[in-house]
Amino acid sequence: MPRHRGPERLQFYQQASAFLGTLDSHECLVLGGDFNTTLEERDRSGTEQSPAAADTLREIVEHHSLVDIWRDHHPDDTFTFTFLRIEAHWSSHFRLDRIYLSCFHLSRAHFSSIRLAPFSDHHLATMTASLCAERPGPAYWHFNNSLLEDEGFVTSFQEFWLAWRGQRCAFPSAQRWWDLGKVRARLFCCDYTRGTS
Repeated sequence: MPRHRGPERLQFYQQASAFLGTLDSHECLVLGGDFNTTLEERDRSGTEQSPAAADTLREIVEHHSLVDIWRDHHPDDTFTFTFLRIEAHWSSHFRLDRIYLSCFHLSRAHFSSIRLAPFSDHHLATMTASLCAERPGPAYWHFNNSLLEDEGFVTSFQEFWLAWRGQRCAFPSAQRWWDLGKVRARLFCCDYTRGTS
């Protein structure tokens, strides 16, 4: 987004929120770029310069169930940033450049990175994903109980859930971790079923 000051930045996000509200809720939403604001303390040194804009962006992310892909893939990394500001006697760094993806499509994101970008004062945020044109199925998903008789599934799911439990501390709340965990569990089951059919 353009490098605006606080009020203009807030207005931009309010307009973006209004536009996103017109989209079909079933679509896979990918939102990326230089957001000129951060949502977490670990993504900046110092204080957030536009807290009102950050709050509006946070509302967008939560309302549309978006996930910061790089942070999801690198939950423990607190040293990688995309922008460095150097003044006469001090410097500050921020992770301003991010890619958000609908949480229902997280299993489609295979890789993400932050790397140097030529001719720019920002680093490049990238994501590799397999996005298909299929729409989600019914609103309610029912677990196939017969999977519990499949030893391969049980073992794989135990490993998946153990790894997911290990990421609890990377989330701001248990509710957020649990909600996303349910989505990932559903996707895990669906992918397993497709892979064995």
